[in-house]
Amino acid sequence: MNWLCAGVYAEGPTDDRFLCNLLNRILPPLAAAICKSVPYIDDARRISEPRQMRGASREQRIAAAIEESWSECNLFVVHSDGEGAPDEVRRERIEPGLARARSARPDLAAAACVPVRETEAWMLADPEAFCRMFETDRTPPLPSNPEAESDPKKVLETALRGLGARMGRGVEDYYALFGAEVRLDALRRLAAFQQFEEELRKAISAIAAPSGA
Repeated sequence: MNWLCAGVYAEGPTDDRFLCNLLNRILPPLAAAICKSVPYIDDARRISEPRQMRGASREQRIAAAIEESWSECNLFVVHSDGEGAPDEVRRERIEPGLARARSARPDLAAAACVPVRETEAWMLADPEAFCRMFETDRTPPLPSNPEAESDPKKVLETALRGLGARMGRGVEDYYALFGAEVRLDALRRLAAFQQFEEELRKAISAIAAPSGA
């Protein structure tokens, strides 16, 4: 493997802004640990299905997005918020789409990204990220176990407003900053993130194997 580029199929623009920046930090050390020689790693990018597929089932849209980006990406991340039932969401909202994609591309390397409830919980894992982003020593009150929060998006909005952030238009810029700032060691305390990182590790190993080269 001499190059690596992740394509991210996310549920929304805020999710993909966060995940793309997060992947840009996760992938280089994973690839360095797995590959004999470190590949060129391009920036992760958002992928989507062709316009004519917008009304299709999620399974069809995932497969179409992967096919559409096959020449540009060789690692695919499919995200869905877990909504409190991450295993069920994975089975119903991610695995069918990946299975359909693999029927056309048997060498597909992919990872599922399924926070327990919402991606926002991962942004609550690191109080120091808020301090760095807002250049303050004032740490907002954050839950000790973000994945246990029933509404992490609301908790995140409250924390951001408390630091003077304006919500609404441009809020995705904060999500992008979290992707660049949240500490990986803080994220690794969360079981859902541990599973995501392990899936990325397996996907990179499959790409790096001789049969996937």
